[in-house]
Amino acid sequence: MSGKSLRWRRSLAAASLGAACIFSGMLGCQAIADIPDVTYSARCDEYCDQEINVCAGVASQYQDRRTCMEVCTVLDKNANGSDAKIGNTIPCRLERLRSAALAQSSDTADFLEYCTQSGPGGGNACTLAQGAPDCEGYCTLYGAACGGDSHNPFMGQLPDDNSGSQAECIEKCKAVQPITDHEQPNSGYTWQSGKASGDTLGCRLYFVSAAVVDPAANCDFAGIRPAGACLGADSKPNCDNFCLALTTACQGELSVYESFDQCKAVCLATAPGTKQSTTPENTIGCRSAHEFNALLISAHDHCPHIGPLGAGVCGDSKKGGNCEAYCSLAEKACDKAFAPNFSGHADCVDKCSKFKGADQGDYSVAEAKEPGDTVQCRGLAVSQALAATSAEDRTKACAAVFGAAPCSD
Repeated sequence: MSGKSLRWRRSLAAASLGAACIFSGMLGCQAIADIPDVTYSARCDEYCDQEINVCAGVASQYQDRRTCMEVCTVLDKNANGSDAKIGNTIPCRLERLRSAALAQSSDTADFLEYCTQSGPGGGNACTLAQGAPDCEGYCTLYGAACGGDSHNPFMGQLPDDNSGSQAECIEKCKAVQPITDHEQPNSGYTWQSGKASGDTLGCRLYFVSAAVVDPAANCDFAGIRPAGACLGADSKPNCDNFCLALTTACQGELSVYESFDQCKAVCLATAPGTKQSTTPENTIGCRSAHEFNALLISAHDHCPHIGPLGAGVCGDSKKGGNCEAYCSLAEKACDKAFAPNFSGHADCVDKCSKFKGADQGDYSVAEAKEPGDTVQCRGLAVSQALAATSAEDRTKACAAVFGAAPCSD
């Protein structure tokens, strides 16, 4: 059954229950509400008994027993009831719970790690995707509860976000900062820390666990794109998060930066704005929305919008398309060389608007490396200048920013 169908059926069931309550009176309503809808397996009873008894309080993995039982049912069904103690299985999680019980009184760090590995994500132990801790467990739950779909900020303009197949979801999950508790960085995942962790996989894991119980209320917050509480408290872009998602979404011929460090240098030099903004402005917030469009909808269509110039989308088109970003970055990266070339920002934008590629809606590192005096070549040069680690490299890059080789005809 698809996630959307499941959400629709559960919403219909809730509506039918509400209608029944009108006619049955309060006692009848309570009786209807309390009748269990599913039968849980003995394996899940054992698993959730152990979770509640062993990983309690500061190590708790589930908000309540119902959530634990529903998550267990999905994970065990996905593994076809496997008895294997390796991989994304319940027996693996039971083994980690046994280790947690042994470490409970002697080693706090190990105890918390074992509890995290026993939880919904599986940590770096109960998974075959060792390079993406918790992603296999997360993607299994997201696919079952939500069909791998969540709404995006461009509703009505673009299709829903889609995580794709299980394997594709795991790769896309790598775009999200791994689980962490910011106050206790070595404590791993708990449902309490996950819920409050902002733009991390821990937050997604909390909401996807809740979505298994109530998909209609939680799926849009459980997606790979940050939303709701998973945006973070102030909704301001974080350059580490931004560049992790970007370098995951836009690779190879679609790369818009030469390295993570170059991306971060440009990010820090660009106005932050508001994360996941749909306003076409020269901010990281606008670019953050388009990087998840690239990751979840179409990399070919959206990677250019995330680059240093904004490709005429993340910027005011009335200010020369790519020129608003080019001029802002050039003034910050090469302040001493800027004045001899332009009298100010407005003069730079005006002159830039006459450069080749000023209104071009495309950008990639590969394209920007083609020789010639284009705004794209200058955009790569200014990215290199901002990321330069030596005065010599910065001077060389700044020369190209203002039309020297390789950005010369």
